[in-house]
Order: sequence, then C-alpha cells, then structure tokens
Amino acid sequence: MLGRIPGLVLREIHESEICCGSAGIYNLVEPEPAAQLGERKAANIMATGAELLLTANPGCLLQVRASLARMGCFIPLAHPVEVIDASLRGQPISALTVT
Repeated sequence: MLGRIPGLVLREIHESEICCGSAGIYNLVEPEPAAQLGERKAANIMATGAELLLTANPGCLLQVRASLARMGCFIPLAHPVEVIDASLRGQPISALTVT
C-alpha cells in the first residue's frame, strides 16, 4: 500500500531496536534516562532526513515528538493507519503532515 502514495520512501532508523524512552511510564518514573534515550532516538531519526515519521505506539509518538522539539526539529508524525487511509483515498503525503 505504501507504494501507492507518490513520493513516499521508507527509511530505516539506525538503532531502531533501542527504546525511545517512553516504555509505559518509564519516562515519568525515570525522566532523566528516558530523556537521554529520547534524544538518542531523535538524533537517529534526524539523521535519516525523513520528512515524516510513522509510529504505531502512541507513547513513542509523544516521546519522540517531545525529544525532537527539544532538539529544535519538527518532523511531522503519523500513525500507520493514517498512511493506509491516505493511500486508500489517493491523498498526497502532505495530507499527513499535521504536527
């Protein structure tokens, strides 16, 4: 389905297996290490040059968005279901760029 959205290119994130620091309530009970993990994840995301980030986990979405913002980067984020919906409707990627 992703191929049906013109201009969409999938990019892998370095160290994608490493947590963003949200992990349930980890970012609430251990804010400093969680912030470090979030910034590590955000730096790896920024290194991809991505114009849109997809994540299926709402906690990751919030943690990554906050980490990117602290680093002065505002990449739009979306849930994969939003991409599928856009694909089915024939909408461009710009339809997903709500930050």
